[in-house]
Amino acid sequence: MKKFQILFAIVVICSLLLAACATPTPEKIIETVIVEKAGEKVIETVEVLVTPTPAPKEKKLEIFHWWTAPGEREAADAMFAALKDAYPDITVVENPVPGGGGTEHRVVLKARITAGIPPDTFQTLGGAELKDYVDSNVLQPLDDFYAETGYADVIPKPLLNAVTINGHPYSVPLNMHLENILYYNLKLFNELGLSAPTGYDDLIAACKAIKAAKPEMSCLAVGSKDNWSDVFVLDTIMLELGGPEYYVKFFKGEIDVANDPIFKESLQKFAALQEYSNMSDHSTLTWDQAVSAVGSEQAAMTIMGTWAIGAFTKGSNWQPGVDFGAVNYPTKPDRILLFHPDTYGCTVGAPDQEECMNWLKVVASPELQIPTDVTQGGMFARTDIDPKEFPDPIRQEMQEYVSKNPDKLILDQHGTILPNPAQVQYRVIISTFFASEKPDVEGTIKAVADMMTTFNVKEGASWYQWP
Repeated sequence: MKKFQILFAIVVICSLLLAACATPTPEKIIETVIVEKAGEKVIETVEVLVTPTPAPKEKKLEIFHWWTAPGEREAADAMFAALKDAYPDITVVENPVPGGGGTEHRVVLKARITAGIPPDTFQTLGGAELKDYVDSNVLQPLDDFYAETGYADVIPKPLLNAVTINGHPYSVPLNMHLENILYYNLKLFNELGLSAPTGYDDLIAACKAIKAAKPEMSCLAVGSKDNWSDVFVLDTIMLELGGPEYYVKFFKGEIDVANDPIFKESLQKFAALQEYSNMSDHSTLTWDQAVSAVGSEQAAMTIMGTWAIGAFTKGSNWQPGVDFGAVNYPTKPDRILLFHPDTYGCTVGAPDQEECMNWLKVVASPELQIPTDVTQGGMFARTDIDPKEFPDPIRQEMQEYVSKNPDKLILDQHGTILPNPAQVQYRVIISTFFASEKPDVEGTIKAVADMMTTFNVKEGASWYQWP
């Protein structure tokens, strides 16, 4: 099926290119003219070869994105509505590919790039994923764009760093997603007199109370089908035990993993969460299905990024501050925001260069960011947008905190400090650990230590600087 989709896309694109490049067929026109012969004017008919004026090139933008889940699809529609308002003559050609967090999208996109027929623009995360495309000469540098728009002046410096490779910006972020957010059934917590957990011990205590009161309910919903959700949970434990400096050093390959007591304890605490999680079905659930498990009251909590707000409101019809609460987690020993941005750039050799640059101008605008981020669940990339544009107090407070504390932002497991190949392997290792009936702490430590060496993480992640 994947091969068929790729072949079909190639045929469609080639047909479009041939149609666009076709020269209009000349036509023969019979005209009556007056000519002078031997001093006299006579009437004759002649054939005139006329070439019709070529039709103007259609203004179109081919775009790849993975926003197909509840809240995401509506956000994509809001993006394209903003583009239509600014440039009504641009036709959007969408190629959305379903898949949690863009897993399937990346497969098809990379096949298109390898085949030499990339779209004009595509969704990519900042950090190591973006660096992969830059290192492969897929994206154009955007120094002129940033100079013209002044966009660097209205976004946090860590966000600019996340889209800057070798001193040049290569994509335009339209949001900031925070990874480490704990969502909980607010009515249940009020019923049981529970407060939102601020750290691991609080989480375990809440789970014990919920299990006693609601034995049929899972405490923590985890969606492990795409494996990155498992890493999100482990991240919160590592961040609390080691702090932000440790977290950065670990993923830059500067920690001796084989002899590191913090990572070992983090794995032990992660394994202990099995007792309170949805172990019977977690391996079959995507992230949005884990959110839905909370919305359908099968589970009490889940750890997920800001995009879960859209999944709650659109998928479960739950309202923030009424049906569910959300807090940055953990807030010990400090309130650190693990983040990544959704971004767009322009591909090298994009067939619709002007349209792509106009698209990036819209991506950077409040006119796109306000309706899109409000709908999808992200934070505004621009810090000059009023936080009160968000309808819920959860994001109002978080946006204000981000604006005032940009130094608290650290790239997360989606943006990723790890080189991309290492990240893929790391997710598999951690997901396998959590799915095991008897999680192997020592074996997992060895696997991660070997991964750090195999992928030369210390060198590959040296580009990232924090704070």
